[in-house]
Amino acid sequence: MKSENQMPGLVVFDLDGVILNSEPLHEAAKRRIFAKYGIPAGLDLSWSVGRPNSELWGPMVERYRLPCSAKELERMQYEQILSLIRERNVPLSDGLPELLRWLRQENVKIGLASSSDRFYVDRILEYFALKPWFDAVKGGDEAAHKKPAPDVYTAVLKAAGVPAGHAVAVEDTKAGIEAASAAGLRCVGYRNPTSGMQELDRADWIVETLSGIPGLLKPA
Repeated sequence: MKSENQMPGLVVFDLDGVILNSEPLHEAAKRRIFAKYGIPAGLDLSWSVGRPNSELWGPMVERYRLPCSAKELERMQYEQILSLIRERNVPLSDGLPELLRWLRQENVKIGLASSSDRFYVDRILEYFALKPWFDAVKGGDEAAHKKPAPDVYTAVLKAAGVPAGHAVAVEDTKAGIEAASAAGLRCVGYRNPTSGMQELDRADWIVETLSGIPGLLKPA
């Protein structure tokens, strides 16, 4: 394990709820699809924040005998979110551009590990012109198992060429923190109010804003 008095070699960001406040958009997209297929609007979706979308759509296909597959519904969800981002002019999370610039100035590699499909991840990065900032990017469909399994983090570490003990994750959900911890990374829990009342207790640090992260990572 790298000393906590040294800068990490890699900081890995989650996408939804960290790069931008998109968790509410996931719920809005799901409910648009519910309306299209006559699924009751009042279903509680709070449990699904940070979880693989297949855990929602697989049972829905069977329960409501939907005329499409779980994978097709997941793709619809991503398309709806991308539309909502444009419609609502959703911004990046407060402090993110400054944090990315600071990491680059400190020669820290920057990664992204998302449970969402790479198609969606790339579209988000393209829309916000963020691709040049990231040294290693992996989506959930590029890993054998999605969060809370560690696979997507393991894939990012391999792509970046940085061992887990030299890396730090930034996550806003319980499932994401579990994934990062299982992969051997220290983790910053970002308490984003738009992500719901997430349990962040397993994180090594907890911040209310992304602008608080440099102070945690600077050597003492």
